[in-house]
Amino acid sequence: MTKFNLKNQRLLVIAPHSDDEVLGCGGLISKIKKEGGKVFVLIFNLGFEKDDTKESQEKRKNEVMNAMSTLNVDDYHVVHDKPDNNRDLDAKPLHSLIEIIESTSNVSLEKIAPTIVAIPTVFSHHQDHVHVLRACIAALRPISTPVSNIVLSYEAPEHSRWSASGVFEPNLFVEIDDVIENKIMAFNKYRSQVRPGDRDADSIRNQARYRGHEVGKNLCEAFYAHRFVL
Repeated sequence: MTKFNLKNQRLLVIAPHSDDEVLGCGGLISKIKKEGGKVFVLIFNLGFEKDDTKESQEKRKNEVMNAMSTLNVDDYHVVHDKPDNNRDLDAKPLHSLIEIIESTSNVSLEKIAPTIVAIPTVFSHHQDHVHVLRACIAALRPISTPVSNIVLSYEAPEHSRWSASGVFEPNLFVEIDDVIENKIMAFNKYRSQVRPGDRDADSIRNQARYRGHEVGKNLCEAFYAHRFVL
């Protein structure tokens, strides 16, 4: 079987919240970096709460920095990194999100010309994920410049179990046996987001086993390919 060459790929991951990029495609990120490719991450929101102290806000920022370092990404951008602009992502004008993705971010489509873009899935109960997805689909329309050959939706496991849009049905799988420990290590940097049972090392391994068994493999991440051009 011909192996897909990841060495020459430039991956852009677009995440509504910090930690979505790890849960959804920490394995793919790690594989691309392991094989010599480039990875960039665009995060819209740090998920601050109204009662967060300055200490907890700095903790969130440090968690992102440490996770990005563990994943060895080439560059990343947190769009809304202050409490006063961090909430109500779904209420922000769609055109402003599209502009950030297309051109104004330091990791925009225009600036890094990604060959692969990983975006949220519509199969989520979270309004922020659906809103960012809509912006991604508009920004990645096939008349845009440059056109990314591969556009994938990554899974948000705890969201896709409960959704009015249906069930996440992947059509592309990435084996992550050799990098799952790095994915778990990166997620563990988000200490404030770890929850035993559905957001921890065991749940990440269990989800990878489940997706792997669907295709006769050991451990996999699952994606839905909107566009796949070779």
